[in-house]
Amino acid sequence: MMERRTKRSADRDEALQLLVESVADRSGARALVLMNEAGRIVAGMGMPDDVMTLARTAREGAWGSLAGASPCTARAMATPEGMIYLAALGNCVAGVGDAVHAVQRILASTLPS
Repeated sequence: MMERRTKRSADRDEALQLLVESVADRSGARALVLMNEAGRIVAGMGMPDDVMTLARTAREGAWGSLAGASPCTARAMATPEGMIYLAALGNCVAGVGDAVHAVQRILASTLPS
């Protein structure tokens, strides 16, 4: 199997940031945020207003309750450390499902920073 990742890091926070940037670049998302259940942004990219909007709405979007919101894709994932939310702003954001698996892989293979 050919390795597709060109940027890697053994540091958990940096690895998650690289993943978020890569998914956003490939999908054309206007903004993308990864946050924990306490509401702390773990990784993100985009204009500050868009990132903050996603951070405020990621949990509701992950559970399908974003009535009338901008086009947003959100997923929730359970981890040993609690829930993590991935949310992207933009139309037809592809790769979010793959990103969920990548986040789980990173969290399983690295120590907290």
